[in-house]
Formats: sequence, structure tokens, C-alpha cells
Amino acid sequence: MSRLQNCLLLIGLIIGQILTAQTAGNSAFAFINMPSSAREMALGSNLLCGSKTDLGQLWNNPASRTSLMNNTLMGSYNRYVSDIQSGFFCYAGQLKHKRSFAIGLLYNDYGQFKGMDEAGIATGNFGAQDQCFFLSYKSKVGPKGHFGINTKYIYSIYEAFVSNGISTDLSYMYEDSSKKFNVTGFARNIGFQAIPYAGTERQALPFELAVNLSKQLAHLPFRYQIILHHLQQPDMRYTVINTGQKDEFGKDKIATMSMGDNILRHINFAGELFLSKQLTLRMGYNHMRRKEMTQEQKRGAAGFSWGLGLHYKKMELAYGSASYFAGQNANQFSVLLKLSEFYKSK
Repeated sequence: MSRLQNCLLLIGLIIGQILTAQTAGNSAFAFINMPSSAREMALGSNLLCGSKTDLGQLWNNPASRTSLMNNTLMGSYNRYVSDIQSGFFCYAGQLKHKRSFAIGLLYNDYGQFKGMDEAGIATGNFGAQDQCFFLSYKSKVGPKGHFGINTKYIYSIYEAFVSNGISTDLSYMYEDSSKKFNVTGFARNIGFQAIPYAGTERQALPFELAVNLSKQLAHLPFRYQIILHHLQQPDMRYTVINTGQKDEFGKDKIATMSMGDNILRHINFAGELFLSKQLTLRMGYNHMRRKEMTQEQKRGAAGFSWGLGLHYKKMELAYGSASYFAGQNANQFSVLLKLSEFYKSK
């Protein structure tokens, strides 16, 4: 097995443990589906809306851009298992004639690996990184409609092997401000792998169709979101032959997915409880992650996530924690700076 194959296999196994499983299983650049902010991690999905200030929301939902995001800067840091680290940076500004934009970067660093050739001889340490630069634009459609588009350039380097690609995200959001309700349609990761890794063929990107319904209750300080994801593949059922279990006759058990389980794997639930103007409690549940990232004998809190948001005049701090499998949580921190507020203080 070549060095590239060894490296791709190792990184593929790592990503498979820390991300919700991809339905196709053979997509390139799966890291672009990682949460960009602590709020996304806390709510268990990166197909979100509802916030007026969270720049991480723009990573997949450019239609959610608001005027409160003007002249704000966000930085986010995520420490996964072992030496894996992820970060997100974004700035949102406004040009003349009220044309708004956002630019940013999502990166993934897998740490250092020990290089070996086919004979098992050490060739030295090497690193592996993924990066994605994006530019976001939004326009208003009618009194309650918003349309957004992201353009992304993806760059990946594993030792001496390099690949890049181009991707686009589209989202349309209908918002009724008086009822504090909105519904958003997503078509994300539309693109292609421009240059594949040496010795490999081009792969498709993890394309996805999704819908988000968000509603803030009229008489309670609570907002819920229902995310319908992977709609491009309605039937995700499969059969597991080697379950490692025996029936009463001593034969290997075969596990089949029910239609109810298949439906629930397309749905995420998330909620935000506004304890005060400064403090928000967040929680989420991802059924697909719970079913595919844990063992039957030891599920733990896999699929569940939670976090906190602290809101100040000049900045917002957020923390998110998600359980991907039993005994392993990922933690993410985000800081959002309202640059205009700092100018006022001078």
C-alpha cells in the first residue's frame, strides 16, 4: 500500500469517528461538513438559522446574513481527539450601496504522522491539513425572502499529495419576523474536485439537500429548530450481516434498519433557552450520529450536544460540546467581536 493510501486511510478513519457518517461514504473533502462555530456544535447541526449575529451560521446558510453582522469578526477553535484541531475565522462587512459580504476560512489540522515506505522504513514525519476559503453574498427577495450564495475554494495537502476543489452553497430563507418564524432550504457542497490526489480518481463532493424550520415561542424565551437533512437520499436503510451477536439457534444475527429509524436519521432537533439577555443555554440531538457512531452495548450520550452563549455589548462568547461516541466529547469555543462597538468607545 502506498504512502498516500496509508495516509488517506488513517485520516479517513479519524474523520469517520468525529463526523456524522456520510451516506455515500466516498465523498471528497468531508471536512467541509464540520461545525464552524461553538453554537453549531452545541445544537448538533451546521444547517442552522435563527441567530442575528452568529457568523458561523453563514458557512452553510448565506441567506441568514443580517445587518447586525456588519463589521463583526469571529474566531472559533475546536479540539478533537488526539492531535486533531479545527478552526474557523470569518469577517462580515458592507460595501457601498448597502451590498454586504462575508469572507472566511475553515481549516483542519490532523497533527504529525510517522512516514513509512512500502518496506516499513521510516521516511520522516509529515503533516496533513485541509483548508477551505469562502466568500458569501446575500440579497433580499421580496418583503420576506432572502437568497444567499457561498463560493468556496478547497485545498488539501497530505504529506506530498495535494488536491483542490471548488464548491458552492445555496440557501433560501423565508422569514416572518412578526411571528419569529423562518424556514430555510439548503443545497450545499455543489461542486467538484478539480485536482485529485496523485494516483487517484476524482471524487464527488458531499452534496446535500436540507430544510430547517425555526420558531421562537411567543410566551416562552425558547427557540427550537427542526432540521431535515440528507433529503437527496430519502431511503438510507441498509443491512448489517456481521453484528457479532448470535440468535437462540447459534446463528449470526442480521440487523436491518426499520423505516422509522430511517426517517429519524433524517431529523435533528435543537433548542435555545434564553435564560437572560446575556446568557443562552443550547442543546441538540442528532439521531444519525447516535445510531452510526456507537455500539449497541455502550451508547452513552452519543448524539447529544449542549453549550452556552454569553452576550456582551462588544462581544459574544460561546462554548459547545458534542458526544460523538461513548467516552469521547469534542469541545469548541467561539469569540465574536463587534468591531463597531470598539470604535465607539474611543
